[in-house]
Amino acid sequence: MFRLIGRHFKEAFQGIFRHFGMAVSCVMAMTFMLLLVSFLTLLIGNVTQITRTLEDDIKVFVKIDSYVEEDKIDTLKGRVEQVSGVKSVEYSDKDQELDRFIEGFGEDGKLFEIFREDNPLSRAFIVEIENGYSISEVSRSIARVDGLKGVDFGGTTTEEFIEVLNSIRKGGYVVVLALTLLAIFLISNTIKITIYNRNREIGIMRQVGASNSYIRQPFVIEGIFLGLIGAIIPVLTSIFGYKALYDTWDGQLISGMLSLQPVNPFAYQVSAFLLLIAVVIGFVGSFISVNKYLRWSR
Repeated sequence: MFRLIGRHFKEAFQGIFRHFGMAVSCVMAMTFMLLLVSFLTLLIGNVTQITRTLEDDIKVFVKIDSYVEEDKIDTLKGRVEQVSGVKSVEYSDKDQELDRFIEGFGEDGKLFEIFREDNPLSRAFIVEIENGYSISEVSRSIARVDGLKGVDFGGTTTEEFIEVLNSIRKGGYVVVLALTLLAIFLISNTIKITIYNRNREIGIMRQVGASNSYIRQPFVIEGIFLGLIGAIIPVLTSIFGYKALYDTWDGQLISGMLSLQPVNPFAYQVSAFLLLIAVVIGFVGSFISVNKYLRWSR
């Protein structure tokens, strides 16, 4: 069994060196496409994190009408919690609102302590929205609840920004899939040319009783090996290139809210993903190509 496996690997390596020019072209194309996949995967991962951070941080600020009595607050809170898309509701009284207001001004906020006894601010609910729900739609539903006089979530610009990030993420998935299919086509054509140049050898193997699986194995190993060679540079770029970028930007985009994924484990997960894609592309491309020939040659 080990001798047979060794023979398959030997034939695979011989096939690569016999058609070295085609193998180099295939590896270079694979490298280029996997670099694009690496870039897109790193981009998608960070866009996903930024989107989730924004969605988690965005809160809907709901003012309560002054005529609502304090003992009715819990009832009103329950009605807001029943609105579709609402994840949680936190009540903030006048003193808490003033504390938030003062905190927002830093050291200068102490000037507003004079309003502590005659607080002009309104009581409020701070509402967290469930992921996947439109912030503006949920805000409009909340505004229809009696006893509330104002809803603020930062405007439609915030929601549009999240939609743009989601579009980038979905578009990235489509491009990664397209590049993977293109790489499979490339490997398939490379193996097909190799098979064509070795059709006489394959014919002799069939005449002496070699099975399709025996003939197929060296070509499949060859395809996988070409895929793995093509993944070397993209893997190194994903780890060291992303680490350099992360260190240069101090792990943040613009502010702490827009932070990058940490190098460990994100860059290593992307590298493992690239290796997996390389193996799948090499296996599927070579398997499809050799199977077509074996069916045709019957």
